[in-house]
Amino acid sequence: MIRNKKAKRITAFAVVLAILFTAMLSVTSVATAADIAVEPISGVLYGDYNKDNNVDAIDFALLKKHLLDQVQEPMAYMDLNVDSKIDVLDFAVLKKFLLGTINTLPEGSVPAAPGVLYIGRFDTSDPAGPKFAWGTSTIKANFTGTGISVKLKSSGDNYFNVIIDGVVKTPINTPAGSSATYTLASGLTNGTHTVELVKRTEAHVGEVQFLGFTVTGGSLLAPPPASSKRIEFIGDSITCGYGNEGTSQYQSFTTKNENAYMAYGAITGRTLGADVITVSWSGKGVVQNYGGNKDEPMPVIYPRILPYDKSKIWDYTKWVPQVVVINLGTNDISTVALDGTLFKSEYLKLVDKVRSQYPDAHIYCAVGPMLSGEQLSNMKKYVGEVVSNKNSSGDKNVHFIEFPQQDQANGLGEDWHPSVKTHQLMADKLSKQLKADLGW
Repeated sequence: MIRNKKAKRITAFAVVLAILFTAMLSVTSVATAADIAVEPISGVLYGDYNKDNNVDAIDFALLKKHLLDQVQEPMAYMDLNVDSKIDVLDFAVLKKFLLGTINTLPEGSVPAAPGVLYIGRFDTSDPAGPKFAWGTSTIKANFTGTGISVKLKSSGDNYFNVIIDGVVKTPINTPAGSSATYTLASGLTNGTHTVELVKRTEAHVGEVQFLGFTVTGGSLLAPPPASSKRIEFIGDSITCGYGNEGTSQYQSFTTKNENAYMAYGAITGRTLGADVITVSWSGKGVVQNYGGNKDEPMPVIYPRILPYDKSKIWDYTKWVPQVVVINLGTNDISTVALDGTLFKSEYLKLVDKVRSQYPDAHIYCAVGPMLSGEQLSNMKKYVGEVVSNKNSSGDKNVHFIEFPQQDQANGLGEDWHPSVKTHQLMADKLSKQLKADLGW
């Protein structure tokens, strides 16, 4: 805000009025001093058409010419009633300001500074742009203009869902080792739009660095608000959406057919209007990974911002969820013998860690939908005993939930993983449970 002296403003305005606008306006009152906000995108004073750091009768004359000539140049600092248009209403606001009828510009709330909303674990230590890896990592923005592009640097063969004005568009692929600009939308109606970029592929595929949006014919606006509802998912390939867009269980894993946006976690988030963070990695277990490998099971990499970087640990106070869903154990038991006592001990430690981070969260310990037979029975027993342990010790906000075994009639994804339809059924069950338990 800066303070204008009323005498200087009124004198200059009266002179110009007498010469140029006698027929239009009559100046009989004395204006009061005024506060003028700085337009957050351009840094120019509201109403300062000629950018001379003063708002006076010259700006009034220039705005009149602007309207008569039907100039199309975007000048957000002349939007004096903050309705995203420059028209005769802004001319009237400037007149009132110069006459002293109002004391501030703009007339209305000053828009927030432009920016983006990040949902997920982002490493912001590099000034060039944040880095991220986990599936469902999301970047959202509002903008005015006719198109928008994004620059991304990718270490792996990643894919992103692009959502423009709420409509999912064709995914974009960022090949390994690439640094390029991708057009997300073009030829839009000149106006206000939304963009959402969601990482489909999981963390092991590779990291990505966001290097900024470029808007065609406009600019970024204030970012959309974050949801007050938050859910964190901790899991393996099921939670990643591994192969869920594949057409056969006999297909091997492909990055283009992994879509975390259509996995049960992200679907649940959209159903309930909640923001989602997904921390999942295919093949990971609690004590042993797929095939019995014990190298860095999920509890080891869970604390990391970027899973390949042991030095960067996520600050849990930055994003506190009301719900945490843990869906682990399939890889521990599916291929090799599992020590049930050890599993329960390590699973309990993970639950305790989550509880220490989020004292008030509802924690859902999930089983399914890929296990069957004795493996399913044992996993339900182990996880159920952990839940009972917590409940008996007084923590009633730890729950057990089972996702029914997948039905081949609903299709199967790559390597026998759940299809998009199965993920939808899982999300339906979880959403119903969360509505009942939390009133969402």
